[in-house]
Amino acid sequence: MPEALKSRVGLGDTIRQFSTPKTVRKTAFIPAKAEDNSPTPERMAKGDYEWQGKKRIKLNTVNALHMAGDIDGDAVTAAKWWICDYVFANHGYLDILSDVLPSDYVKGDVHTFAISRGNAAERIGMIRDRLGLCAHIRLEMMLARELSFSAMAEALVPDKSAHGRRIVSGQCALVLEQLCGAYSGVRKEIRDRIERNKALVLGPSA
Repeated sequence: MPEALKSRVGLGDTIRQFSTPKTVRKTAFIPAKAEDNSPTPERMAKGDYEWQGKKRIKLNTVNALHMAGDIDGDAVTAAKWWICDYVFANHGYLDILSDVLPSDYVKGDVHTFAISRGNAAERIGMIRDRLGLCAHIRLEMMLARELSFSAMAEALVPDKSAHGRRIVSGQCALVLEQLCGAYSGVRKEIRDRIERNKALVLGPSA
C-alpha cells in the first residue's frame, strides 16, 4: 500500500469522533390565527336575527318561549314533530335518516318512502285544518323559516306598533300549546281510520 494511503488509514473515524456537532436551526412555533366563523353583517341582517340589547343574535323562538314559561315541554315536543313532518313532506329529508339504524331494521324502497312522505304531508294538512290557516302560517314563519318575533311582527301586525313583537310572541305561544292537542287528535283519527279499514278487509271480529 502506498505510504500516502497508509497515512490516511483511520482518519475518517478520527474526524467523526472529533468533528463539531451540526447546528440545528430551531423555528419558533407561531399558532395560526383562528378563523372567524362569526356570521357576516349581511347574514345578521336577515329576519331570523333580532336585537338583544346592543347585540344582534339569532333567536330560537320556541326555546325563548319555553325559557320564558309561556309554553311547556309538550308544546316544544309538538313543535319538533311538526317541523319534522313539514320538512319530510316538502323536501324528503328526515333527521332519523342519518341515524344509526337497529340491526333488525327492514329497509324500505321508493314506494314505502313515498308513502311515508305522503303520511307526513297528510298530518300537516290535518293540523292545518284543525288549527286554521292563520296558525299554519305562523308555524311556517316560526319553525320552517325560523323568523324572529320582530320579523314576524313586521309582516303580521298591520299598524307596525311597538307592541307587535309581544303580540306575535303571544300568538305563537298559543298556537304551540294548541299544536300538542291537535297532534293527539290527528293521531287518534288516523288510528281509528286504520282500524275501520282493517274491519272492512278482514270482517268483524268474532
